Amino acid sequence: MTAVAESVKRYSRFFKKQNAAKVLDYGTGTMRNALYLAQEGFRVYAADLPEQVEKLEGCPAIHHVERLLATDELSRSDLNVDLVLSTYVFNIIMNSAERHAYLKNAVANLRPGGYLLMEVRCRKPQERCDTTCNDYFSCAECSKTLTHEELDTLLAPHGLRRISHYYRSHAVAAIYQMDRA
Repeated sequence: MTAVAESVKRYSRFFKKQNAAKVLDYGTGTMRNALYLAQEGFRVYAADLPEQVEKLEGCPAIHHVERLLATDELSRSDLNVDLVLSTYVFNIIMNSAERHAYLKNAVANLRPGGYLLMEVRCRKPQERCDTTCNDYFSCAECSKTLTHEELDTLLAPHGLRRISHYYRSHAVAAIYQMDRA
């Protein structure tokens, strides 16, 4: 199994203290974070693209999660989770409409006052766009790196406000909380 995301390990104690026991790992991939949290006592739902869910369905690991869902099921799932995990998913979503749909699904399954843990590859100050990707780090149609300020701008319209963040050599992780409305 691939190692759990550093942000998930780092913040799991915080989420336990907040009684955030019900989790959606949105973009679960190999289920590395879902399995870690299940072993830590969280109730975990895992979701990914239908083709990835199909690959995971025969895997013994799915018995450790409450439910494995395809992303096209999320808009009508109403899971009411305490926490949504998103690790590196935003770096591969290629356009703003798909990002909006992703966030809409996350919010639709998050309880009021719940948390979103977003970890993305971050930009190094010396990195610049090059001609092969047509503004790779700044155009809306590219897989790109993000800062916590850029995440704030993307997440605020969805009722999410940042309460914490930290940078590592190649990543930024931020916790957002959903409005309690």
